[in-house]
Amino acid sequence: MSEANQQIIGGALALAMGLALWFWLIPTWVEPDPDLRLPVSLVPQVIAIGFGLCGVTALANGVLAQQAKGPAADGFEPAEFRGFVAMIAMLLAATVGFQFLHFLVVAPVFVAASMWMYGPLKPISLGLTSVMGPLVIWFLGTDVLGRVLP
Repeated sequence: MSEANQQIIGGALALAMGLALWFWLIPTWVEPDPDLRLPVSLVPQVIAIGFGLCGVTALANGVLAQQAKGPAADGFEPAEFRGFVAMIAMLLAATVGFQFLHFLVVAPVFVAASMWMYGPLKPISLGLTSVMGPLVIWFLGTDVLGRVLP
């Protein structure tokens, strides 16, 4: 797949994620807390805006690059498509896993599998990253922010 097509698809997905966060996920799942000075939804809204802006930028770059070079005739390579389907399946499995298992069980497995999909890594870096990342997120979420993670 050409780089312009990758930017168009990635930009469209990022824009869709930003819009889904803003209009669906944040209003549905973020509960207001009247005791706080800043609204609880502030950080998720900033992230949604960031996703949207990055998506629009990537989408525009891809469209402009495609117009400058002409449309590309190539589509998904079979390996690219298999990787895309595998990543979507992993995201769905992680989402279901969070419903039944603890965050500290599902997150390291998901991180390790995601890292493994992107190429060869040293086992020590794979292990440390897949364990330390979720532990830091857990600590920050529960101890620093006082929020409950699944």
